[in-house]
Amino acid sequence: MKQMVIEKQKLKGNIALTRERAQGVPLCGVLKNDAYGLGLVPVARLMRDEGIRRFAVSEPEDAAALRREGFTDEEILLLRSTADPREIELLLDLGVIATVGSQEAAMALSGIAERRSTVAEAHIKVDTGFGRYGFLPSEPDKISAVIQYMQSIAVSGVYTHLDAHASSRDIMQQIDTFQGVLAHLTERGLETGITHAVGSTALFRFKDIPLFDMVRVGASVSGRVGGKTGLQRAGTAAAQIAEVRWIPEGHTVSRGKKQRRPVRVGIAPLGYADGFGLERPVYSRAQYLGRFISPPSENRFVRTGSGEKLRVLGKPGQNHIALDLTKSDAAVGTTVYADVNPLFASRLSKNYI
Repeated sequence: MKQMVIEKQKLKGNIALTRERAQGVPLCGVLKNDAYGLGLVPVARLMRDEGIRRFAVSEPEDAAALRREGFTDEEILLLRSTADPREIELLLDLGVIATVGSQEAAMALSGIAERRSTVAEAHIKVDTGFGRYGFLPSEPDKISAVIQYMQSIAVSGVYTHLDAHASSRDIMQQIDTFQGVLAHLTERGLETGITHAVGSTALFRFKDIPLFDMVRVGASVSGRVGGKTGLQRAGTAAAQIAEVRWIPEGHTVSRGKKQRRPVRVGIAPLGYADGFGLERPVYSRAQYLGRFISPPSENRFVRTGSGEKLRVLGKPGQNHIALDLTKSDAAVGTTVYADVNPLFASRLSKNYI
């Protein structure tokens, strides 16, 4: 049976390193996409055990799952703006902090909260160039109106999402734009609450950027931030070799080159549908090219439980890889371990150790 093995010590070590990098600024655990594929509730529990008390999700249903699992007092922020009445009703039922990124979303949230005779907590989102959600920096009056005049909305924070793969110059321009919006609100005597802009990638890419009141971290906890960070990738696929046979000289293996010698080949039921070959950092452009355009490159390796490295022959398929066992004692039933990107490994059951 194949599964994804998730090492808790790696997650804890990544949290410690992230906290050190954040220099004492409180962390918000980002749990979008099933905690980057590592498991929503288990990762949330581990984060909480490590002292993280604020969380962020991308879907109201994820917030509902956390509340059901005992996260009753923790702050949970929905990291996207919504004007959908069904979603707003659920956010209010759960006591989740809404994101308001447009006048339409503000009016929808305010109207439903007023009808329910309650006050909705919200963070204002500012679009500093990412272009998905958020008030434009040229709309400070609209932001001010939400804070000042919409009595059914209690604004407890203002934030933006940096394009962390931009140049240092562009990052500083985004931060300056965000700070300009904050200054406008402060000059009007309005409370901004918690301010936040920096996520995992920006935290580890740039040394001297302001961290504001909170740092949002998710990719760094999974260990999938590009560059030399000291983080450890968490999540390893495990599967048993299902078949072994000899391939003659001159025969191709798995859409690869013709073999120059007879090769003892083992087949393991792991492929790119399990995240294999997609193990680059979460936001790497090369990863997307590898996933959607070209097959993964040759000369990959997996390892056995004893640490022996086995070369992957040819191109990994959707569900299988071919392994060179010519000089190995590995046989049918031998477990092999492979680095995979958990974001693309949702089919694998999870084993936390």
